[in-house]
Amino acid sequence: MLKLHSLFILLFAVALIPAMAQGQSKPRVAPEIAARLLTVAPKIDGEIGEDEWKEADTLTNFSDGQTGSTTVDQTIVRLGYTTESIFVAFIAKESDPSKIVGREITPGAQFAGEDFFQVWINPFGTHGSSGRSRFNVNVLNTQNEDISGGRAAKREWRGIWKSFVKLTEHGWQGEIEIPWKLLNYPEGKNRTMDINFGRFQNRTQIFSRWADLTPQGLSELNGRWNGIAPPKPTFDRAEFLAYIAPEYDKTESGIRSGLDARYRFSPTMTGVVSVNPDFRNIENQIAGVGFTRTERFVGEARPFFTEGSGFLDAGDFDFGIGQMFYSNRISRFDVGAKVFGRVNPKLSVGALTTVDTGNSTASVVNISADPGAKGASSLFMTALDEPGATYQTYGGSAYSRRGNFNFSGGFALARKGAGKFSSAGTAELSYEAPHWFSTITYNYIRPDFRPKLAYVPWTDRKGLFSYTENSREFRTGPLRSMNVNLFAEYYQDYRERVQQKGVEFSVNATTRSDIQIGLGASEARFYDARDASLSGRITFNSSNRYKRFGFSHDTGVRGGKGAKFNSIYGSLRVLKKLDLGLSQSLFLGEDSQRQTIATASYEISPTQSLSGRSVIYNGSSNYYLAYRNGGGTGTEFYVIVGDPNAEKFVSRLSVKLVFSF
Repeated sequence: MLKLHSLFILLFAVALIPAMAQGQSKPRVAPEIAARLLTVAPKIDGEIGEDEWKEADTLTNFSDGQTGSTTVDQTIVRLGYTTESIFVAFIAKESDPSKIVGREITPGAQFAGEDFFQVWINPFGTHGSSGRSRFNVNVLNTQNEDISGGRAAKREWRGIWKSFVKLTEHGWQGEIEIPWKLLNYPEGKNRTMDINFGRFQNRTQIFSRWADLTPQGLSELNGRWNGIAPPKPTFDRAEFLAYIAPEYDKTESGIRSGLDARYRFSPTMTGVVSVNPDFRNIENQIAGVGFTRTERFVGEARPFFTEGSGFLDAGDFDFGIGQMFYSNRISRFDVGAKVFGRVNPKLSVGALTTVDTGNSTASVVNISADPGAKGASSLFMTALDEPGATYQTYGGSAYSRRGNFNFSGGFALARKGAGKFSSAGTAELSYEAPHWFSTITYNYIRPDFRPKLAYVPWTDRKGLFSYTENSREFRTGPLRSMNVNLFAEYYQDYRERVQQKGVEFSVNATTRSDIQIGLGASEARFYDARDASLSGRITFNSSNRYKRFGFSHDTGVRGGKGAKFNSIYGSLRVLKKLDLGLSQSLFLGEDSQRQTIATASYEISPTQSLSGRSVIYNGSSNYYLAYRNGGGTGTEFYVIVGDPNAEKFVSRLSVKLVFSF
């Protein structure tokens, strides 16, 4: 065991040699600008007139986020504010305007592989990423945003901001208005806020920023916007969102209805109550297939749990124990309530309770201190009351950065009823420099550590793992990017038997022609069973979801027996508005599995679409069809045939109306 532990330390030390050699760079300082109060608000029409922007600041010298060099095709930003809104204008120059790409028209869509502009602002001025809001717009004037404080999917609750974008002979440009009402910020005059601007240029695949955060993304290097006198925060105290869903199926017909109420206690604290939420009509994520010794993790899609979820990341130990609050453990409830937000610029809180009448009551509390970019800590508690049993979990975590070194750790205690607590813990030391990341982590999870509301993939283990990654982007040559990873682990159980040990190596590269290639190899043992594999993957048009296809193959030994995993996938836009997707996965081994997922979506307009999904898993099939008229303001309307998350097709018709007041 000592020899293998020494190997971990050696791998970590070897990784530091090139990282430290490259990481010794000149100290950087965040740029600062003085805020400009505009006497006349600019008109948001895409025409950047000199007279209407003459009082604003002018910012330029955008730099490549990977190399730090000034970009050839520059971006010019104008910035100012009034007592109502923040105003931004931008000019994105492009040497070859024919290569400007815009695809997405649906509000909230992600802009993978297309040109877009970004405004980044943290009104709390803490230098950290917590508390920040992001506003993105592409060349088709499609918006997506991530607003601090947690916002629901309904447009009225999420907030409305304005933008207007147009193409020019020298590139593209636009104007943006962000009402102060959208932002969560504390009261006070002469404030300093963190601000930055970014632009992704599809032709060069360069993401550039006004304030250079280096390849490490150091949030303390965001610009400082000084001397702001924002208006006294105003907000709607109470908002309501209701749904009515008449439906018919063979076993249960009738009218379902529910209500969500949102209450703002202050500009930075929000409460939500949900009565009889509609989980049945939400398309949940699907777990994949393949060999695994642990439970598969599935992401959350239900609005009650996603709104403000960042404030409830109780013990989210990415490289350690697991996730101490895994909302998928709560499959349904009759009434749920949550409170989340910032008590002050450096302290946030999230609390949630759900009641499934007669079955269970679940509760979560998470308190986080976020004094800045170089440190954070949190304390959390979860509880589940079921008939005849009560489960409790307590814990905390802390993070600190000193130079290029990061230190983090966490612990959790869990028990059933009044029984003894069992524990789990993690401690991590990592080093991060431009293009390099290396970590060595110690974890322990006792055999009887079983928190009921958590996702803990492993128990009964203690040991180390080491992970090293080198990531690079190239501005010339046949390759656009490359990523190389090395992973090693060594764990024992609490009877001192070697539970799991092994190494894994992978390399991923993307060519200038947008072909992504991945190769990997691993060799490991789980107790006396051997795991070994060779894998390969290739994806064509990897950044374009409208014309992407590829396949992967994995062959080797799983659990001491031969196994193969094959997957083929693709997505294609035809007839300008019809998107088709297909993926098929086949695992051949002791427990063979087959899964086929087919999707189709027709965009009638930015707010209207027809869509469907079919899932075939080991011979059982389910499909559904849906019409959506939503994503904007006002009443939303849906028609759904089938049940999106059933194992087999359900003969069911549901009509759903969603309205706010």
